[in-house]
Amino acid sequence: MGSKAKKKGSAAEDILETLGDFTSKENWDKFFTLRADSFEWYAEWPHLRDPLLSLLRTLPHPPPLPLLVPACGNSRLSEHLYDAGHTAITNVDFSKVVISDMLRRNVRDRPLMRWRVMDITAMQFEDESFIAVIDKGGLDALMEPELGPKLGKQYLSEVKRVLKPGGKFVCLTLAESHVLNLLFSKFRLGWKMSVDAIPLKSSAKPSLQTFMVVVEKELSTIMHQITSLLHNSSLNCNSQQVSGFSEALQNENEIREKYSSDSGILYSVEDLQEDLLKLSQGRRLQISLGGQGYSTFSYRAVILDAEELADPFTYHCGIFIVPKIRAREWLFYSEEGQWMVVRSSKAARLIMVFLDASHSDTSMEEIQKDLSPLVTPLAPAGNENGAQIPFMMASEGLKERNIIHKVTSSLTGSIIVEDVIYENVDSKVSCMFPSRELVFRRLVFERAANLVQSEALLKGELLPTKLVSESGRKKNNASPKSRKSGSQRHNV
Repeated sequence: MGSKAKKKGSAAEDILETLGDFTSKENWDKFFTLRADSFEWYAEWPHLRDPLLSLLRTLPHPPPLPLLVPACGNSRLSEHLYDAGHTAITNVDFSKVVISDMLRRNVRDRPLMRWRVMDITAMQFEDESFIAVIDKGGLDALMEPELGPKLGKQYLSEVKRVLKPGGKFVCLTLAESHVLNLLFSKFRLGWKMSVDAIPLKSSAKPSLQTFMVVVEKELSTIMHQITSLLHNSSLNCNSQQVSGFSEALQNENEIREKYSSDSGILYSVEDLQEDLLKLSQGRRLQISLGGQGYSTFSYRAVILDAEELADPFTYHCGIFIVPKIRAREWLFYSEEGQWMVVRSSKAARLIMVFLDASHSDTSMEEIQKDLSPLVTPLAPAGNENGAQIPFMMASEGLKERNIIHKVTSSLTGSIIVEDVIYENVDSKVSCMFPSRELVFRRLVFERAANLVQSEALLKGELLPTKLVSESGRKKNNASPKSRKSGSQRHNV
């Protein structure tokens, strides 16, 4: 939990001071073996009683409230909460030593309380199991500066997963800068956050202040400002800790203000993270994908969750690529046009990717290969049948079109096989056949006429003698762009 939290004065406390790694199970087992009685690293119950019990009374859940206390250690926090009337408490810690001790200590007096040996970075609970998660130093312990934020990120992802909608994550922390940076960034989109200092009633003022960060699971696309409930009278710490906390809070609120005030701002996947696991009706988010260290190219994209999630969808998730030549057309540039494409695609979530000059002279096969690992994590959960994610693309315009065959299916409606000549063809493909116009055979579902399901370049001996011109065809037809021999429908 950071070197600042370590107290000296006993052999048990000096163990962790000597061994150093607060993420080591072996270190904690040794500590709890030597220190079987309760131990509070900071913020004892007399200081926590009023703010915690007041907060729990605001939760939208009938009693008993299902509460989770991760990294419980041998703190008496859970016992005090139980004695205050909150009996549905689950305590977890990865130390079997401390869980065994705490179970023996409470089995008679607090029989309804549960104790589990568990890694808090990979918890074995169902989604949305708890209305509140109360962390007293757990995040701090995972965030040893020399180890980086990996464990902290995994833990907070689990917290977000197990919280019920409307539930709250209460993080009692010393608020070191690297902890705050992670905590603030992980709970941006669709979470309400407030910060406060725990008032100390003792006349002896400690060198470090305990802060309480409360995050509410809202399930929206709004990025709220962080509400500060701090009062100078409640701060009992050195000026360096106060100034560091205030600076981190101000910087984060400036970031959130920028996101909220600029409708054209691009979120990063890091900003959104597991918030995209669930479909959110009518949600539209602009994001940036890839870049140095992640992929050959970077991309601008828009994530669109269907406005009516009750519709029968052909695809759980689809990728729609817009070439540079058409990126400024109303159908793809405007929000209204983009929603039309979503409805036409029959996808529950459509990820519209816009190509630009940096992607010129790159085959669609290469683009799709580059995009695949970037877009796969953006697909919503719940794809039980394991359906693959199709790539679709807006065409660059047709010169001629000839319907070869048309059939009707009870499942998909009218299905069309057609031969087309495009106005523009990838230069790498056209230079291979400079003496003739290139004809592509493609498959289209009429109910989603703007989307091409598959396409292949015809060889010379298969070319039709005549193609019927189609001057009246809509300009918003869609097709895969890559003009190479063979099937051009690619799945992630």
